[in-house]
Amino acid sequence: MIKGWPAMALTVVAAIAIGAGLALTGGPGQARKERRDQQRADDLSTLAGLVECLAGTNRGQLPDRLAVTLQCDWQAALNDPYTGQPYRYEATGPRSYRLCAGFETPPPDRERFGPFMRDAEGCIGRLYVPVR
Repeated sequence: MIKGWPAMALTVVAAIAIGAGLALTGGPGQARKERRDQQRADDLSTLAGLVECLAGTNRGQLPDRLAVTLQCDWQAALNDPYTGQPYRYEATGPRSYRLCAGFETPPPDRERFGPFMRDAEGCIGRLYVPVR
């Protein structure tokens, strides 16, 4: 019995280390949520390009709704690939708009990542600046 105690102690220490690591990182479930949210953020970035294109082909006016056109065929995903829900678009002024998604994780710290990160509602505010 005395010979086996170091192996048993090492097993217990390893189990505690693995448990602590999973608790700190959130484990594989958290990683999946983060990957899905990264896809949503990438989709919103592509949709911002679509909005810019649509406004550019409409004399600088923001679109009423998001739609792929012949001039603006951005291959943009209009729906969340995981839930099937449409991404939300809202013109908030003559040159400003928001794009929103249903994120699974809290937004990043605005102080660390800047004002153009998503807010608690899952929205990213943008400004349209016409190119002359």
